[in-house]
Amino acid sequence: MGMVTEASRPVYARPSLERARDDPAEKQFRRRLRLYQELTVRGGVALVIVAFQLVFPVEPPVTARCISLLALLGLFLNGPYFLAARSGRAFRAQAYVRMLVDVLLISVGLYFAGGLAAAHCLGIYLIVMIYAGITFSSRACLAATAAATGGYVAIVSLQHAGVLSAPFELPNATMIAAFNLIVLNIAGALTAILSRALRQSRRRLRATYQELERFVEAIPDVIYVVDRTGRLTLWNQKLESVTGRAREALKGELLTDLFAEEDREPFRAALGAALEARPFEVESRLRGADGVLIAYQWTGAALTDEHGRVRGLTGVGRDVTERHRAEDILRQRESEMRQLQKIEAIGRLAGGVAHDFNNVLTVVIGRCQLMLSRYQPDDPAYQDLDQIESTAQRAAGLTRQLLAFSRNQASARQPLDLNATVTSVSDMLARLIGEHIELAVTLDPKLDLVMADPSQIEQVIVNFAVNARDAMPNGGRLTIATRNVMLNAAFVAAHPVATVGPNVLLEVRDTGVGMDEATLQRAFEPFFTTKAAGKGCGLGLSTVYGIVKQHEGYAAVESQPGCGATFRVYLPRLEAPVVAPRDQSERGPLPGGVETILLVEDEEAVRGLVREILSRLGYRVLVASDGIEALALSQRFAEPIHLLLTDVIMPGMDGRELAERMMVARPDTRILFMSGYAEPPIPAVLLEKPVTPDALARKVAEVLHQPALAG
Repeated sequence: MGMVTEASRPVYARPSLERARDDPAEKQFRRRLRLYQELTVRGGVALVIVAFQLVFPVEPPVTARCISLLALLGLFLNGPYFLAARSGRAFRAQAYVRMLVDVLLISVGLYFAGGLAAAHCLGIYLIVMIYAGITFSSRACLAATAAATGGYVAIVSLQHAGVLSAPFELPNATMIAAFNLIVLNIAGALTAILSRALRQSRRRLRATYQELERFVEAIPDVIYVVDRTGRLTLWNQKLESVTGRAREALKGELLTDLFAEEDREPFRAALGAALEARPFEVESRLRGADGVLIAYQWTGAALTDEHGRVRGLTGVGRDVTERHRAEDILRQRESEMRQLQKIEAIGRLAGGVAHDFNNVLTVVIGRCQLMLSRYQPDDPAYQDLDQIESTAQRAAGLTRQLLAFSRNQASARQPLDLNATVTSVSDMLARLIGEHIELAVTLDPKLDLVMADPSQIEQVIVNFAVNARDAMPNGGRLTIATRNVMLNAAFVAAHPVATVGPNVLLEVRDTGVGMDEATLQRAFEPFFTTKAAGKGCGLGLSTVYGIVKQHEGYAAVESQPGCGATFRVYLPRLEAPVVAPRDQSERGPLPGGVETILLVEDEEAVRGLVREILSRLGYRVLVASDGIEALALSQRFAEPIHLLLTDVIMPGMDGRELAERMMVARPDTRILFMSGYAEPPIPAVLLEKPVTPDALARKVAEVLHQPALAG
């Protein structure tokens, strides 16, 4: 007769003792246990009845029949008490007492049913001991063995004492009774040992089961088991917490019913593949407790029975929402990187164009100024040349804007009048925003100065104008205003980036579509844009924010949908009195000298102009078209070279490398760079192109009267 114990229960059972009662494997185990109990109890009863009929083929005496009926009653009562004892300690003591009474009744019944020396006597006792050992413990088995032995010995003793008389005499009855007694105790001891081993196995299995339960519940993924139809049979707590559904509601539910409707069919197809013993991996969205769809990746494999038949499917569901978010961020970063590379390429192109254009403007402006010195202001030729120079200076302003866009213009803060900056870019802004948008400028005539980089402030204004233009596709009004403001402590407490005290305000207002609260929160974020793909890169306002922050200022925006937007930039007022920078373009005698200057410039027109200007100022000029030629000339020239005036960007050896070698060969030589493309920044004295005769004369004189650079 086979036995099913807890040790044979599947270890993949649902990790909850309460849920395990609904497990089909657990139900099967209970059915087998009840079958075993019925066989032991009813089998024992049948054995007594058969033995009773064999011993008394004729009508037995009333006394024997009554005692046999008592034994049968004890057997029937024994089973329920054993079952009750399994449910808790409260029934255990009562069950033990009942077991002892049953053993006594069995002993008396067996005596009158054939005597303790009969063969069936041993079988009944063994059934009781084995049943006690399996149902209770090894102690119960030993107690049953002791009770049976006691009852056995008591009846035999009473029989020998003449108190009881056997129903009939058997040959060698004493020897048979002794043999039965020995077998009874040996069987009891073996059953107790087996019961103890079984109990220890149960403890180990229970500990393993509890560890497995904790392990499964600690897993942040959904663990599930479904039958062949896809209905849930086992699952862990994670599924309940995610879906917000109780265990009773999930029991027997189709797993696909928990998915979004459009994601159900892929899982059904995967389930069909798994039932053919093919593992699967599919992604389906699970509907959460709040109704939000959560992306899950489902994996699974078939479950088979002992005959290899597929009886269901088990697997894991993993939340991949964060992974998708990370992938989206990665794609966004890759797009931003491509955009940056595109902008960098455009910037390099713009910087290169500005560099070449500055060389041209150097010649135009320089020649104009040289020719202006030959005419009087009332001469018509003078007026024509002056207009040419003014136009070239405006073109120089355009190159500064190109360099500002390409980030290749060296930052040079200086006392700045925002009114002058706004006025200088007004014409360009009018062309930039188009005729369908009205440009209005309101400037405070008593505006304070700020310490700022003119080109960067121009870039701020231009970026605001471009943003306003895009917000008014059907036309509107763009207003640029300046005024002095006083920021108090309360304002700065609400906006910690701002500076307490007097500030200068630059305000740009438009009558465009406006922004909602979500857009306002991200207005200054890099790469954030509400424009269609390919219409903007989202760097305009973030560039503004970065420039304002570098100037220790504060940028803010106010807007409502349909009401336009107002951008404000607060810059700290320049407190210390500043001497106005000298206008180098003013006419007058230029400083000169007799020193020797090595001029290195790859552009022939620029080289010729600078050489002519320096020669007119009295300097001795050595000319080279590149760095290699300049070094060779320096080696051949035996006299001192007081100044190296070199372009930065040149083919072959650039100005940096040339200067380093010259400082080694001629440590007393002073260095002056000139360039219209300061990338990377030059850590030395720099003369920015386009170079005018006035600026060149004064800068050369300034450098020559400074100590020579250390070697």
